[in-house]
Amino acid sequence: MDLNSHGRTPLSQVDPAHIVPVTNFSADTLWSIIVHMEVSTDFEHLVYREAELDAIWSITGFYLVNEPDSNQREAVRRLHAGAHKAHDLVADRRPADAALVLRSFL
Repeated sequence: MDLNSHGRTPLSQVDPAHIVPVTNFSADTLWSIIVHMEVSTDFEHLVYREAELDAIWSITGFYLVNEPDSNQREAVRRLHAGAHKAHDLVADRRPADAALVLRSFL
C-alpha cells in the first residue's frame, strides 16, 4: 500500500482538489499539507497548496509577534521562513521539493 509518510492515509486516497483547512501549524496540519503536495499536479492544486502555505506563514507570523517570550520562538521562526520557501517552490511547480522543506519541520 502506498501510505503517506505519516502512515495515516494511502496517498492514492488523498484528493489534491481538497483544500486543507489551516487553523494552526500543528504537526497534523503540516502532514496534511505535505501529503496533498505530494499528489498535486494540476495548476489548480498548486494554487490551493500556495494558499495553505500562505496560511501557515500568516499564523506563524502572528505567533512571532504575539508570543515574543515563547521558548518555541526559534522553531516557529524557522517554520515561518520554511513556509515562505515552500510557497516559492510550489509557485515554481515543484511541490515535491516544497513537501521536503515542510518535512524538515516534523
